[in-house]
Amino acid sequence: MRCAFLDLDHTIIRTGYREYLLGKPAEVLSRSRDISREEAIRLLREKVREIMRERILLGDYLHAFDWDTILPRAMSMLGVEMDEQFDALSLLLDAVRSGSTSIYEDSIETVRALKRRYKVCVMTGGLSKYQDVILRELGIYDLFDSILTTDRLGYLKVRPEAFRVAMNICNCRGAFHIGDSPSHDIAGAKQAGLLAFLIAREWKELKPYDPFSRVDKALKEGLLQEKMREDILYGYVPENLMIPHAILIELREIVHIDLAKA
Repeated sequence: MRCAFLDLDHTIIRTGYREYLLGKPAEVLSRSRDISREEAIRLLREKVREIMRERILLGDYLHAFDWDTILPRAMSMLGVEMDEQFDALSLLLDAVRSGSTSIYEDSIETVRALKRRYKVCVMTGGLSKYQDVILRELGIYDLFDSILTTDRLGYLKVRPEAFRVAMNICNCRGAFHIGDSPSHDIAGAKQAGLLAFLIAREWKELKPYDPFSRVDKALKEGLLQEKMREDILYGYVPENLMIPHAILIELREIVHIDLAKA
C-alpha cells in the first residue's frame, strides 16, 4: 500500500510550546542575571539551537530533541544551575491544555480523506516520549496508522535513511511526505525518491497559484531561499535538494493534487 507521511509541528498541529518550554527556565535566568524575561528567552533560544545543532552534526539524533537534557544544559552554559528536576513533558502538556498548541482546522478532515487511499503516518523529528503523549492529549493519536519519531527511526528526516526505514516499518510500496522544513522534510524525502511537498501556511499570497506553480513563484520572490536559510540548524544541505515538488498553503490541498504531475 502507498503511504502518506505527514510532519507534525506546523503541518498537523500549530505549536506554541517553545514559549512554555523556555518560560520556566527563563524566569529563573531572568532573576539570576537581573535581565528581562524577553532577554532571557532570547539567550536561551540561542543556546538551545547551539546544543541541538551540535548534537545533530555529531549524529546524536536521539538527544537532538531531548528537552529534558537540552534546557538544563543551556541554563548551565548561561551560568545558572536549575535547582529542581526539569520536566519538559509537563510544560508541553500545559501548552496543549492552554490552547497554545492545537490542531489545524483542516488536519483531521485531510487525514480521514487520505486514509481512503493511503496509510497515513506521522513522521516527526520529535521523540516518542513527548509526541505520543501530545497526540493522545490532543485526541488524535489513534487517527494515524503509525507515529514515526526520531528514536523509532534512528535518523533525522534530513537523512534519506529515515524515509527508507519508515517505508519498511509501514510496508509501503510508494509514499509522499509533507512538512514545513526545506532541509528536514524536503531534502531527505527527495533523496529517498519520495515526492516532497512543502507546507507554508503563512504564504497566503501564493494561494491563487496552483501548488506546482507556487514553487517557481516562491523562488522568484525569494521566499524559499529565506526559508532555506532558517534551516542552517541542520548543517549544509544543497539548495537543489530543498526545492519541493509543490507547495501547499493548506493541508487539505493534498487531497486534490494530481500526483502524476509531480
